[in-house]
Amino acid sequence: MTTQVSPVEATIRPLRPADVDAAVELLVLAAGADKRHRLSDRLTNPGPGEIHHALVAERSGAVVGAAKLTTEPAFPGTVSALVAVAERERGGGIGTALADALGSWAEREVDPAIVITSAIRDDLDGGRRFARRYGLAVTRHSVGWRFDLPGREDELVRRAADTADAANVRVRVADLATEETLIVECIGRTLPGLPVPGAENQEVDLAHARSVIPDAATVLLAVPEGAPAQPPCGITVVTPLAGSGDWYTVYTGVAVAHRGRGVAAALKAAALWAAYRAGATAVTTHNDDTNEPILRANRAFGMRPSVGYWSLTREG
Repeated sequence: MTTQVSPVEATIRPLRPADVDAAVELLVLAAGADKRHRLSDRLTNPGPGEIHHALVAERSGAVVGAAKLTTEPAFPGTVSALVAVAERERGGGIGTALADALGSWAEREVDPAIVITSAIRDDLDGGRRFARRYGLAVTRHSVGWRFDLPGREDELVRRAADTADAANVRVRVADLATEETLIVECIGRTLPGLPVPGAENQEVDLAHARSVIPDAATVLLAVPEGAPAQPPCGITVVTPLAGSGDWYTVYTGVAVAHRGRGVAAALKAAALWAAYRAGATAVTTHNDDTNEPILRANRAFGMRPSVGYWSLTREG
């Protein structure tokens, strides 16, 4: 695509390497979850044959908007779309110019069988209406939660021990470098029944599971007590967020046969304690609003509602 000056007096042009950091910071403001790691990877490291198209809006030498359409290898047959505009520039047509340019490229280059997905903060109702204009329909809603850590050391220690005892599990830290296979296998066992981006019955390619875990993340595994030879029955992944004291829960899952026994609560408590010991000031997470057991656990832990996100899909 060639550079073009839109009617909104901003230059719409392809993303350049020097734009990546600014584009990521804009895009993460529109997305529900903090996915700087994933956004940066998708903008800079497309695989052979993958769909990859990223644009920015530039005004007076500054990047004021960004848009991207990128393959999500972990979810075959899908691409992830996102458009974001700096708050001070919203309402002036820059988002529409970016989305129109992205849509025109997609019509020419993307197979109609590909499912387009997106996630938009639930406190940006204008963003959801904007997405609907381009054929994206809401499929799910994820509730945001926040747990502030300072001054709660005794409580965190007690909860980590009590929940592990109640679930009859031992929670340990996994080594991303040496236990990748074990971690990925555990993700595979805990995914059934959990919502994922894409169409109904969306396939998941576990060969790409490791790529969605930041290198700085802490991975915790729940192992049945007294049965160290058994595979882990649950997993949670938490990671520090750049530029803040917050940590974010990337993923939590429990094997089907072990659900309803308090394993998720044990993992949550262990994650809070691990983040506290690492110097975090808060842990944030998102959970599907139909997952009542985990929502009850969040409330029981004293987590406070925070910004969530809408999942959207466009098929055909």
